[in-house]
Amino acid sequence: MTYTISKEVDKIVENHLEIIKKVILGNCNPKSIILFGSYGKGEGTIFNNKPFNDYDLYLVEEKKNNDKFYEELGKKASLAIGYGGEEFIETLNESYDRTKFFHVDIRGLQYNRLNKLKKGQRTLELKYASKILYGEDIRSKINIEESDISLSEAWRHVFNKSCLLLLSMNKERFNGNFKNDEKLITAYYSIKTFLACCDILLILKGRFKPTYQERNKLFKEMYQNELPDLVKKVDFATKLKLNFQINKIKDVVKFWKEARDTLYFSVYLLSKTLGIDEKDKIKLLHEIYIKLPFEYFDPYLPSHKLYPLQYLLNVKYYLRTKHFKTLTSWRDPGIRIFFPAFLLLYAIESEEFKNLSLGIYNYLHKLAKIKDNTFEDYRKAALYAYGKYYTQKLI
Repeated sequence: MTYTISKEVDKIVENHLEIIKKVILGNCNPKSIILFGSYGKGEGTIFNNKPFNDYDLYLVEEKKNNDKFYEELGKKASLAIGYGGEEFIETLNESYDRTKFFHVDIRGLQYNRLNKLKKGQRTLELKYASKILYGEDIRSKINIEESDISLSEAWRHVFNKSCLLLLSMNKERFNGNFKNDEKLITAYYSIKTFLACCDILLILKGRFKPTYQERNKLFKEMYQNELPDLVKKVDFATKLKLNFQINKIKDVVKFWKEARDTLYFSVYLLSKTLGIDEKDKIKLLHEIYIKLPFEYFDPYLPSHKLYPLQYLLNVKYYLRTKHFKTLTSWRDPGIRIFFPAFLLLYAIESEEFKNLSLGIYNYLHKLAKIKDNTFEDYRKAALYAYGKYYTQKLI
């Protein structure tokens, strides 16, 4: 099978996957093991002739196990191939180390519910851009087409990339002081942000493809005349995603800022679908906050009238954090985390912090405890909230 653009690295990946498969089969009896994500697409990232970051797998079972089982199984599999298996989002005070934080992400699917999977990008890629490592090929049972990708998936990219850009950048790194592999993860999440912006703009046009290279090609066709500079950046990011050569990025902080600004541009364009035309950051986010929660869950619920059910996500979040204030809003905490995270991407610049800090506080204090009125304390609180929400693996 092809996992990357390198035959040499494919042999390493093949060996890793055989070990991972043995670990899985030694602990459970799935009907199918599916490799998805970058390596499932055949577009896994290589760095210094080795795989980079993570392997993503689904286990299809008659009855799903609980999340803790999959987390522990993923940790066992990571250790078995010589990696730490840690999630960077769960260790906010540690410096990034690519060996420690390379992990095997394992999730479960119930066999008799494959035709009821949420119609999102992850499901599309699972059907059309994945590899069966063991057992039955169940992909024909998945009911989704490219035309099913909704604007909610574009918003999900915005939420995740805002938080990942924030995760990869603090004051020290912003001033050029990187430790260990921190420069790598900052560049990598910036690359992923450019690719997410490509996805967002394709979804806005009602078009989509399951792989990075297909999306890059389609993006060129659709936006070459309209956004030629962005087309070049997306093409550059796509090539770096496949073959991660950090030396091709002359200034990582500048590259991060360009990714941040491209995400802002994408948010502005997306907001127009909500009837919003506002460029001021605080006002733009406030209008999105008011309008988006009424529409975001539409593709995932049987009726528009059921949007108040998102309050149940607040209850789940409260049970994980014991932060009572989160229960005072009906809006999904996953949506609400985006607002302080996005503002913090700009508040990291000292001249912006004073202007944005009140807006950040207004969104953030209902999600996490804030120790002090400083950028770093706000950043830690926002990432704590994201980590608690992200590790639920709801979608």
